[in-house]
Parts: sequence; structure tokens; C-alpha cells
Amino acid sequence: MDYMTVKEAGEKWGIGIRVVTLYCSEGRIEGAVKKGNLWLIPRDAPRPKDRRRKKVTPVEEQESTISKNTYGLGMQIKCEDKWPFKSLYENEDLFVQIFKHFPYPMHICAPDGTMLLANEEYLKFARITRPEKLYKKHNILLNPHLERWGVKDFVFRAFQGEAVYAYDVKVPYQEIIERLGDSKEVVCESLYHNMAALPIRDNNNQLLYIVFIFIPSRSYRDREEIIKGKEYIDKHWKEEFDIDKLANFVHMSRHHYVRLFKQHTGTTPYGYYQDVKFSKLKEMLCDTNMSITQVFNECGINYNGNLSKKLKQNLGMTPSQYRTMMTKK
Repeated sequence: MDYMTVKEAGEKWGIGIRVVTLYCSEGRIEGAVKKGNLWLIPRDAPRPKDRRRKKVTPVEEQESTISKNTYGLGMQIKCEDKWPFKSLYENEDLFVQIFKHFPYPMHICAPDGTMLLANEEYLKFARITRPEKLYKKHNILLNPHLERWGVKDFVFRAFQGEAVYAYDVKVPYQEIIERLGDSKEVVCESLYHNMAALPIRDNNNQLLYIVFIFIPSRSYRDREEIIKGKEYIDKHWKEEFDIDKLANFVHMSRHHYVRLFKQHTGTTPYGYYQDVKFSKLKEMLCDTNMSITQVFNECGINYNGNLSKKLKQNLGMTPSQYRTMMTKK
């Protein structure tokens, strides 16, 4: 019998290689056989039906008609001056409700740094039960710890009227609670946030307010030694892994720490280090402005080394194939 490859079948039927491979693995192509890692398909095999495609039904046509009727009704209402939607300027109650129930912590400050308002999620986050003692009494620009927390530039640019973003910033959670909150409990949690600062201006382009939004990116709730170890690896992931340095950092013997780390996380410190490194590398592979070699060098990985081989096994494809797949989405 004469066979063709997956690629040839895809070109013949006008579908992608991955779809053809899926059809083969599902047994939907009669006579297809697998030799090693390759599928061989009879040249006279008919193209299988694509069950994923939705058929156009009278119901869909009816929905389309309804949508048109709805749009027409909306235009009629608008022309009759009964348009139900208002801008936030016209509907202050709506704005208050959106701010109050926004699903992430956020607060609003005056241009001089004074905190004016915080939503419910921020009050929960900072363990604040009496917000009245906070408003108009707490000034962000006067906080002496901004530089130590690594957000001084972010904050000062925000109050100059820029829209500023910062990613995966470690939150000084315990200090925030002690400074703003009413709870005295010790927090055994390490938080990281993506942060945005957005300027609000009036019609004359004068800065009125700065809105700060905090979106959690990751968190650790574990023993202090595990949290410290993860944070150390997160900070030094570009460097070569050194278990002795890590053990000294957490003030434990290397053997005891490896056993403790695996007990609490399900992986070894080196396994966690590899996961972080691979995650960063996959992010950078999506940046087409960098060559594959530059990405590996930036991540501190030898392209021909053992770690690179393990990455290819982890991806199930080469880095070039992974980049192509991700940038086509």
C-alpha cells in the first residue's frame, strides 16, 4: 500500500499537521499506522469529518435576527431620549459600587500622596477594620520604606502623572499590616503582586487622583525556612544552583533542608530551581526580538548542556518549535 506522511495529508486535505496527528491518534483515519514516532496514512484515505466545527442551524439564524432587532430597539430608545446607560460622571452611585466591589485591592490617593479611599479588598488585605483612622492621615510619599521595598521609583513616577506598571513585586505584607492594620498577628505568608498606578485628570489635564491596583501574582504559605529558600531561588535563578549557599542562607544543614523542602513542597530545592528557570526561559522564548541563543544566555543555560536537554524533554519539542507554537497564538 502507498502511504503519505502527516504533512502530505495535511496539505492534501487543507488542514494543519496537529489536526491530522490528532485524527490519527483518535483512530479516525482508516488504515493509518504508526512507525516509531511517525504516522503513515494511506494515500487513498478519505479526509475525516471535522466534528469540532459547529453547523449553522436555523437557531443561529434566529439569534442573529434577534440581535438585529435588539440593536434596532436600542437605537429607537436612544433617539427617543430614553437611553438607559449613563457615564460614570452622571452616575456616581455606579462608580462607588464598582470601586467598592472591585475584586482586587485598590486605593485612591490625592496628588500630594494622601490616601483618600480604599476598597473592601484592600481593607481585608491590610487587615484594616477602622478605615476612618487611615483616610487623609496616611501619606504614601512620606513612607520612609519605599526604597527598601523596591517601589520608590514606581511610586514617584505615579505621582508625576505617569501610568506605571510593576510586575511580580514582593509585598512587605507583615509591615503593611503593622503600619496600617489593626491586627497584631504574625503573618506566615509571602505575597507577590503585579501593580498598576493610573492617573485621573480633569478636563484641563490637571492631575486629580492616582488609582493604585494590586493584583496577586503568587504567594507562599509555608514554614519560614521554605519561604526563605524559595525567595532565595527566585532571586538567584540565573546563577548556577548551589545547595550549600542555599542551606547557609536558611541556617540549616544541606541534607536536613533538602528533606524538609521536599516534605513540604513535593520537590527538591534543585527541582524548584529548575521549574523557576524553565518558567522564565519559556516566557523569554515568546520574545521574538531575542534569538534562541540569546534567551539561553540570558537565563544562564548552556544550549548544549544537560539542563537544556531536560528543558526539551519538559517542552516535548525544541525551543524553536515552542516559540513558533506560542507566537502563532
